[in-house]
Amino acid sequence: MRCKANSYLIVFTVLLYFMISCSRTEKDDKYILRLVYTQPTPIERFEAALPIGNGRLGAKIYGNVNKKIINLNDATLWSGMPGDDNAPSVKDRIREIRDALVEGDFYKAQKLSEGLSSHDNQSYQPLGNIYLDFSKDIIYTDYSRELNLDNAVITVKYNVDGVNYTREIFASYPDQVIVMHIFADRKGSVNFTASMDTQLQGTYSVETGSEIVVCGRAPKFVKPKSYAEWDPNIGTGFESRLKIIPVKGEVVRHGDSLSVCNSDEAVLIFSSATEYAGARIVPFTDGQDCSAVVCKHLDDAVRKGYKKLYADHVNDYQPLFRRVYVEINGDKENKYAKAYQWARYNLLACSREGSIVPRNEQGIWNRDVLPHYASNFTLNENPQKYYVLAETGNIPEAVAPLIRFTEALAINGRETAELQYGFRGWVAHHNSDVWAKTTMATGRPCWSVWPMGGVWLCQHVWERYAYGQDETYLRETAYPLLKGAALFCLDLLIENQDGYLATAPSTSPENSFLDNQGNRLSVDIGCTADIAFVSELFEHCMEACGILNADPEFRKEIENAYARLAPYKIGSKGQLLEYSQEFEEFEPHHRHASHLISVWPLSQITKEKTPELFYAARVSLELRASGGYHPDKAGMWARLLDGDECLKALKTNYPVMYDTPFGGLAEMLLQSHTGYIDILPALPTDWHSGKVSGLRARGNYEIDMEWNDGELVSATIKSFCGNTPMIRVKGEEINIINDKRIKLI
Repeated sequence: MRCKANSYLIVFTVLLYFMISCSRTEKDDKYILRLVYTQPTPIERFEAALPIGNGRLGAKIYGNVNKKIINLNDATLWSGMPGDDNAPSVKDRIREIRDALVEGDFYKAQKLSEGLSSHDNQSYQPLGNIYLDFSKDIIYTDYSRELNLDNAVITVKYNVDGVNYTREIFASYPDQVIVMHIFADRKGSVNFTASMDTQLQGTYSVETGSEIVVCGRAPKFVKPKSYAEWDPNIGTGFESRLKIIPVKGEVVRHGDSLSVCNSDEAVLIFSSATEYAGARIVPFTDGQDCSAVVCKHLDDAVRKGYKKLYADHVNDYQPLFRRVYVEINGDKENKYAKAYQWARYNLLACSREGSIVPRNEQGIWNRDVLPHYASNFTLNENPQKYYVLAETGNIPEAVAPLIRFTEALAINGRETAELQYGFRGWVAHHNSDVWAKTTMATGRPCWSVWPMGGVWLCQHVWERYAYGQDETYLRETAYPLLKGAALFCLDLLIENQDGYLATAPSTSPENSFLDNQGNRLSVDIGCTADIAFVSELFEHCMEACGILNADPEFRKEIENAYARLAPYKIGSKGQLLEYSQEFEEFEPHHRHASHLISVWPLSQITKEKTPELFYAARVSLELRASGGYHPDKAGMWARLLDGDECLKALKTNYPVMYDTPFGGLAEMLLQSHTGYIDILPALPTDWHSGKVSGLRARGNYEIDMEWNDGELVSATIKSFCGNTPMIRVKGEEINIINDKRIKLI
């Protein structure tokens, strides 16, 4: 009987294990999203190659079979060095511009603003390339290439003469390496030759018979779109190493390359480091020992072995990615749901908590010494539009590098504010780089004379507190940055002809207007975008002072200025004006709609608080027509509570998504900028049913929800601070206690 009972127990245990395993598999499978392709990416289409990254190291994978090329990047490898390009003579010109604006002489202000530009910002640089030469004459079948968003692994598969080959590649954040595993289903079938190079000045060598080394240096100066200057002793140095570990095969050296011969499989581990150690540290004299850093990362990774590297990578990345699940009309593969998850993947690849540099213009991927727009930090919309999805998308860790960068800007920006303006606080302008440049950008006044870069970044600094409710962070990190930016704004304000306070000089980024004589101008007093930025910053400062019980005199100064800020204006077409008055538009369909940041991503204009302005903003967005996609047209439509228009504005052309950040999707399903948690505030007509879990709301809440036939079925709200929120469902306020659809935990 005992044996029979034990048999039943064994059978029961096996069945239970099987049921649990199936359950786990089903639960895990729901998160799996793949971008799948049946052909390699042509080498000339860099932007379409599949990206991987760990916040610092990045790579682009084309999936070539005969000769595999991997473009490599390190987020800290830039041209140039720290430098002081503050020109004190600018201060007198700024004073003249302000006087001209108060007098209403916009033409004079424009002419005075020309030529104020300082030195160029520096350029993000390519690290180099890995080449894996398998054979020039491979004829392959059954090709597939995929990026699994759930585990951040790219897999390439193909068949040659009946042998199935597989390549897996990922960028590990915990181990700070890029790892590739090449294997086949027939022993001894893995053969290839590996080499590396760099587009920068460098040297190549092979060490220890299984390791390729590239050492080099970035240019000492790059003139964007023009040329690079080199010096063998000046510029950020770097070292890259590729370790090849064969299984039951051999590695043979051929000059500066290595050949893997008749191996069952091979593991390639790549590591790199630069001398960069901070925005104000000269890398080639006081920077870090890049050779020591890269060797340690590589040695530690080799000791771990592939299985442990893979497991640690997945265990690090997957919990972050799986915080949010989106399903539209019963389909997690819905193109919008997938594009949103792709955007979260992309930001995690570019920006991790330990990253020293934030996401730049092109992410962290670049193969050009003279990259597009210098692959810099364009502060009049670029970092902001990508990082805006981090908080709602439940990856707040990704914002940490941006906040650290803002702290670096604040240090340099204090000097710029004092020397170039004679003002308190700190300032940053249009373009910046890894050296935290804060002076005016080169070029036309429509983008160069724009001192709101730091103010906009302070929005992300504040949102980190608004979502996380960490008072220590508010006191020690956020408040000093907010206060410094606000002090600059207080001094930038000047009384206009109507007796209100307005910023001067002021521009609406990259746009222009026409005066009565038909002159193309851009310098104004109190552009709408500026008023929105300053209003939002002052509101945050006043709230922070109250929470921290700090700085009563500063708070009073802010309150007085806030009460006198120039009001928003509505034009003859019922539109929200972009400038201080209704000038003729130089380009009615301009790509920027900076005045509408008052709606999104700021929260100055809402349907309840400012209904007339709310409808005027809608008219303005309609008038922009094909333009207005910077910073994010979809987000603006979502905040205007029009899900159908938001859906039209969302682009799903991944992996080419440099200009489609997808922050608007979450805003259609959840908003929290009005003091309410708004559930399904802008649900598109075509999204009949859906599920979403893990979205975050201000006040430290996390929300799961499900809807059917366009109506909310259920919502679970996790309150991590123990507070009870005010709730609206599709715009209608509900009683959270009596509404059976809502569960508060």
